[in-house]
Amino acid sequence: MSKSDIHAVSSAKKFGGKATDYMEIHEMIDSSKAFCPDNRHRVLFHHSAGTYYIQKMFGIDFDEVEKVKEKYNLPDAFVEDILNLFKTNRLKGVHILNSDNKKIHVRDIAEQHILEDFRGKFIPTINDYINNLKLISRRENMYRNSVHEYAKETIPTLLLINELETKLKSLKNG
Repeated sequence: MSKSDIHAVSSAKKFGGKATDYMEIHEMIDSSKAFCPDNRHRVLFHHSAGTYYIQKMFGIDFDEVEKVKEKYNLPDAFVEDILNLFKTNRLKGVHILNSDNKKIHVRDIAEQHILEDFRGKFIPTINDYINNLKLISRRENMYRNSVHEYAKETIPTLLLINELETKLKSLKNG
């Protein structure tokens, strides 16, 4: 996979609705391309914890929305309840509503995106990324010439699919 719009089309095929229903989620998952335009950008959201972060950002608790919808005739308390609704959605919201009026779990969309980027093989964990980072000593760090040199030496080329497949196979067999 490559661009967010391609992922969004794929989501529409999988979950129904229109690609535009999913575009914002895929844009967020790939937002790190703005400062790291190669596969290393995946370290931010392309892992199991990333799917939960995306869910917290985009999920809506439709049960709470319905309660508020039925409750009001637009009294003064409306604003207070709307603010509480936003807070509840950040805490408990896990779905979006697509243009087919179908509730889709946000994490399913995020997991689909990551699986497509890793050829449907797996969803890496944060540890898969962390375990491939080069750790340097404080003393070694004192002698760095520039931030660019530091970044170049400490940020690894992340998770080539063949390397991860080999690791996963050894964990399964080991």
